[in-house]
Amino acid sequence: MDMRKQTKQRKQAHDVKAHAIGMLLCDYLSPITQALTVSIKNMEQEMRQHEKETQELLKTIPGIGDISAASLVAFVGNIYRFDTPEKLVAYIGLDSRVYESGTSVRGKGYISKRGNKYLRHILFSAAFTALRCNPEFQKYYEKKLVQGKHHTSILCALERKLIHIIYAVWSKQTPFEKR
Repeated sequence: MDMRKQTKQRKQAHDVKAHAIGMLLCDYLSPITQALTVSIKNMEQEMRQHEKETQELLKTIPGIGDISAASLVAFVGNIYRFDTPEKLVAYIGLDSRVYESGTSVRGKGYISKRGNKYLRHILFSAAFTALRCNPEFQKYYEKKLVQGKHHTSILCALERKLIHIIYAVWSKQTPFEKR
């Protein structure tokens, strides 16, 4: 997808240059863009077929769509290798780490980011979508906002909450139900 985006941007820059000099230049980027689009569609079809039942189960969770469900199944693999949801959180890299230097423990805490960057990105988007779709997430967001938390840190907390829900749904093999 990044290659297709870059190719489209190059084509647009190429068209701007051609318009500026008043000439028609050879369009060699359109076939590449079309080929990449066909490849992406084929990959997405293959992704949907891999562990289809698990993906359908995960898509019952608000915020989890086709791409995020397929990505979770692909990167996590077997959910039963994680004993607790916190181990899944650590695997993805959303566990907190504390900044310490010598005897000082007053540093600000951060997420560790030692896991999969792509999964964190997918789950950040899923948490943002879940915030719009799930009233429970909206209440949690507003509560943290009143406490003075920053928007991004609240979304990271929502990601962790979403991972706990994903773990429960996936490990128990039951669809998500709103309370």
